Amino acid sequence: MFKKFLAFILVFTIVIINCNKVNALVDEDVKQFLEIRERSWPAWSLTNLKNSDIKKDLIYPSWFEGDWVVYSQDLNPSSKEIVRYLVHFIKNESGQIVGDRANNSESIGKAILGDKLKKVKSDPNSFNNQIVYLKDNEFIESRVTARNQIFDDELFFSDEFFIQSFHKSGVSRLNQVETMSKFYRCDNEELQSSQLIKPEICGFQYQATYGSKVGSTNLRAISTNKYKLNFRLLESEH
Repeated sequence: MFKKFLAFILVFTIVIINCNKVNALVDEDVKQFLEIRERSWPAWSLTNLKNSDIKKDLIYPSWFEGDWVVYSQDLNPSSKEIVRYLVHFIKNESGQIVGDRANNSESIGKAILGDKLKKVKSDPNSFNNQIVYLKDNEFIESRVTARNQIFDDELFFSDEFFIQSFHKSGVSRLNQVETMSKFYRCDNEELQSSQLIKPEICGFQYQATYGSKVGSTNLRAISTNKYKLNFRLLESEH
């Protein structure tokens, strides 16, 4: 549950700096790398991301702008869980689409952890670092170690690696997690009816956990999950 929460935070609660391109960002080498890696899931091992640059955070296509209700379904056959939460994407001063970091974090956290979540704090000096504060003096530190992405008018596709540390009663537990996100505008004719204010967004998230051997290479994933996501414009929900 904690890994799932952290993955969503990293993907949806974004603040963009040091990025000058407003239009589509597509690198064919990165695209090919992401496509091959997606096809190989769930047989993932730790790898070096193609052209990783953690000095730049994720940016989103123009069709992400707005307030959305997200429905996330765990595709594990034994799970029927659907998590619902709100996210907000806006234009920054450079015209790039970014996520509302603080509000999105709180929304996702409350949906997954309920009252156990106290607050989420972002590092003011680095968008790669966050801390999730929980009840009973527990907290989770999260740090992005690698990321890359592509996006255009049809697709948002990214992959991130991060290290998370869970602290409880003086005991700490370290873990490495990879999250791949692939989103696109839904092509279902019913979803795209003229009654909709804005097309819905569909997609998937793939997640793998690699354990605590930080610095080791070629570690095989010890657990994997896949989630199906659907974004519905908040105004369409009423």
